Amino acid sequence: MLLAFLFDSAGFGEWFVLLAVVLVVVGPKNLPSTARRLGQWYARFRRHAEAFKRQLMEMDAELTREAADATREATDFFRIDGDESTAVPARTDIPGSPDGD
Repeated sequence: MLLAFLFDSAGFGEWFVLLAVVLVVVGPKNLPSTARRLGQWYARFRRHAEAFKRQLMEMDAELTREAADATREATDFFRIDGDESTAVPARTDIPGSPDGD
């Protein structure tokens, strides 16, 4: 993703100048080891980013499961099985209600 952005936004001339600067700064002798080290750091960063993403997805799935369980429990708790005597009675102490006048 990041590399796609870099390759799309930089032309051949920019890459040539960048590689020339890197060659001068790092030196031809140390260039392979430096490139290898940068590759290892990039791979480590990718692994950590993927692990972080996986943890976030697991937390989201867990919260979704818990919300579904809570909804199911609330639905089961308030379900009336056809017996109106187990329902919560209407309040009769409210002014204006049929039984509260």
